[in-house]
Amino acid sequence: MRIAYFDCFAGLSGDMTLGALLEVGVDAERLEEELRRLPLPEIRLEVRSVQKAGLAATAVAVIAPEPQPRRC
Repeated sequence: MRIAYFDCFAGLSGDMTLGALLEVGVDAERLEEELRRLPLPEIRLEVRSVQKAGLAATAVAVIAPEPQPRRC
């Protein structure tokens, strides 16, 4: 078993968390499978490599369908 400990003294966004998990070896397809188990609309992950201020990272965007207006 592996355990990750996040010391979020200044906060941590969801996309940064997902990118960090992918950087340390979590499989993107497995992560997406697990996210599909949540009671959310159909979502998918968009994963890409980026470079900002000379640092390389993995950027993750969660793509969800547009919400539909409710009909009364």
